[in-house]
Amino acid sequence: MLIEGVVRDRAGHPAPGARVFFTAGPGSFPDVAAVTDGDGRFVLTAPSPGDYTVQSQADDGQAARTTVTVRADDTQVELRLSPEAPGQG
Repeated sequence: MLIEGVVRDRAGHPAPGARVFFTAGPGSFPDVAAVTDGDGRFVLTAPSPGDYTVQSQADDGQAARTTVTVRADDTQVELRLSPEAPGQG
């Protein structure tokens, strides 16, 4: 089961080089992470169906977080970066 998506900056432009990873979900996933390509795209493999919190972090401190429900088929998601508030992340 794949989570495919794109990370965009606040202006809507692709965000290459952003890290994307799970912060919550069913089961264990300590090494599941991706880095966006030149078009801001990423693919994560979900170990099992369920609700996952996906976070993206750019080198400049901007971050995005969303929750997606993964079923037996692939899931599409878009993350929009914004300045991360202190204490979050």
